[in-house]
Amino acid sequence: MKRLPQCAQLGSALVLVAAAMIPSALHADSIFQPIEYTLGDGTVVRISGQINMGVLNYDDGQGSFTNVVNNDNSSSRVRLQILNTTGEWKFESTIEAEYQPLASNVVSQYQDEPNWDFPATNIRKAEVALSHDNFGKLWLGQGSMASDGTAEVDNSGTSVIAYSSLSDTAGGYFFRNSGDGLSGISVGSAFSNFDGLGRKVRVRYDTPTFHGFGLRTSYGEDAFADKDFPLYDIAAVYSGDFDTIDLDAAMGYAWNDETDIETLSGSISGLHKPTGISLTLAAAREFTDGIEGRYGYVKLGYQHAFFGCGKTAFSVDYYFGKDIAAAGSDSSSIGLAAVQNIDDYNLQLWALWRNYAYDDSASEYDDGQAVFGGALFKF
Repeated sequence: MKRLPQCAQLGSALVLVAAAMIPSALHADSIFQPIEYTLGDGTVVRISGQINMGVLNYDDGQGSFTNVVNNDNSSSRVRLQILNTTGEWKFESTIEAEYQPLASNVVSQYQDEPNWDFPATNIRKAEVALSHDNFGKLWLGQGSMASDGTAEVDNSGTSVIAYSSLSDTAGGYFFRNSGDGLSGISVGSAFSNFDGLGRKVRVRYDTPTFHGFGLRTSYGEDAFADKDFPLYDIAAVYSGDFDTIDLDAAMGYAWNDETDIETLSGSISGLHKPTGISLTLAAAREFTDGIEGRYGYVKLGYQHAFFGCGKTAFSVDYYFGKDIAAAGSDSSSIGLAAVQNIDDYNLQLWALWRNYAYDDSASEYDDGQAVFGGALFKF
């Protein structure tokens, strides 16, 4: 298929920038695909990862701030995997770490300097898994709990920059009181998607899928917390690929034994293949003895191959939350996102505009606005 010259030129320029950031030990002809080595018994050793950076501008109503940041919606990371899928029993092990000196969810009016340290919390995964088509999959080690991702199912094609976790963009910035001073309410504290228990040290079991349906459950502890405490969760998932529709859904229940906080989260997303139109819905509620936050999220998307270099995706979304940062508070946001895929270079060019609004009985607050653009390069 013929590629458009402008896509190729833009892709080449961005690849050169991304390649300069990859350790020089990687051979130049290997940066576009994962590096793989196959042993004699069929075991595959694979190195892969991604770089995802952009320029974020945040306007708090009375001041504007611009920084080059890592996109925390899908963080820059590298992974090492050992895989053996040649027999009925399949084995895999993964070590994955992210590196974000200045992340889009951390930068704020007070903090705009990169932190070049590498804390232990940068270790996303250190796990092994054993699976069988008839018996399911058992996971051990640091990785996703069963409820991780249950609020984040998204087939819109723009989740690299816009999905239910709104605080991944500009989450560190503080709302400004209408009287000029900065408040103590950050975007991150006012917009949560209550997406289960995240990644923890756990034992997890996934059942085999039956007509697209599956169950999973896990027990774990937070290895990076000051003290260990039990975490429990269970999730139900569905994935269906039909002639005209891709449909995915998930629902999870999670319980933190230390804080006695329970969360119920779910999401569903459908893509109509002939038209490229998608609809995504997400909602969750947190149950505690104190404030019980809740929210709803809706997203309308459209994707189409306008150019020969890859699909273009657009979306508009709306978030409405209640009692998340404080009792009686309201949080709302509308966002517009666009993503251009450049398939030959494993690139996604993305852009976002988002408005954040917050209200409570303590004060009046100016809206915040974020404009975020950049690129994701996978290798």
